[in-house]
Amino acid sequence: MEWGFIIAWAIKILALFVIILTGVAYYTLAERKFAGFIQDRPGPNRAGPFGLFQPLADGIKFISKEEIFPKNVSRGMYILAPTISMTCAIMAWAVMPFGGTIPAPVWLTQLTGVTFIDLQVANPDSGVLYMLAVSSLAVYGIMIAGWASNNKYSLLGGIRSTAQMISYELPMGLSIIVVVIMSGSLRLTEISDAQKDVWNFFTPPGFVAFFIYVTAMFAETNRLPFDLAEAESELVVGFHTEYGAFKFALFFLAEYMNMVTMSCLTTILFFGGYNVPFEIGKGTDWAVWIGLLFFIGKVLFFAFLFIWVRWTLPRFRYDQLMRLGWKKMIPWGLFAVMFASIYTVYWKESWVKLFL
Repeated sequence: MEWGFIIAWAIKILALFVIILTGVAYYTLAERKFAGFIQDRPGPNRAGPFGLFQPLADGIKFISKEEIFPKNVSRGMYILAPTISMTCAIMAWAVMPFGGTIPAPVWLTQLTGVTFIDLQVANPDSGVLYMLAVSSLAVYGIMIAGWASNNKYSLLGGIRSTAQMISYELPMGLSIIVVVIMSGSLRLTEISDAQKDVWNFFTPPGFVAFFIYVTAMFAETNRLPFDLAEAESELVVGFHTEYGAFKFALFFLAEYMNMVTMSCLTTILFFGGYNVPFEIGKGTDWAVWIGLLFFIGKVLFFAFLFIWVRWTLPRFRYDQLMRLGWKKMIPWGLFAVMFASIYTVYWKESWVKLFL
């Protein structure tokens, strides 16, 4: 039975890995298509019908291109940097809850003896801390890439990105503390379940924390209007200027994977995760699947938000970026934490009753 459980667990991890990579690949296609729409051009439309094979073509191109190492790079660190970024991006998915428990397929039950499958790889008591720890480790990949490239523009991009990510992890952490205070747990499934009656976004402290979190989310993922690490007019493409072929593909995939991860985390922390509004499908055999569909729908909205903002807002100057983080968002984050504590003790029960 133990071996059956291990086999089922390995199959679940492999399936999740394939789904994530496929989804991220087509996320890049979605962004290019939307960018084409904004700029009044078709976007990719040659590789397959409607350009649907473009991610496959890009993957083949990245894998088949010659691996070049610029002169005087620190070879070991140069290779290690994209590996760290990609590993951290994948590790974050280990604790992501996509739904409840579903019956296992007949073939899997016959092979392993497992009758039910949790739509989550692991569910530790400190899931939120795990997510924060993994996201903070990603800084090392960016900083090492800039330093190991032996290029002053790359180094400056790595320093900018590191300072930016550290600065915005503080208000992001404060906004997440607001959610932890209101739910009373660090476990992501319990945070999601605590929003069965009312989503955190519709609570006063959650509403404030949401906008702090979303702003920090864009800076954390190095996306416009906060992509100062890749300001083309100043730094070419920043920390990965000297990277190409498969090594560049790892940075590229890690960035888009982090965007999807943040979209999932936003859904779980502020919009009820896999909980369905108005108890649609409650008590039916399809309840778990309906919850999964709602979860995917919420994630797709925030994934689209990344694209929408990129092609709508101009880039901030670096001093504006840092001033916003340290002088505006951190004080507002501290206020939100205090507000959440008062709300949880005195107002929570009466506020929830308004929605029942």
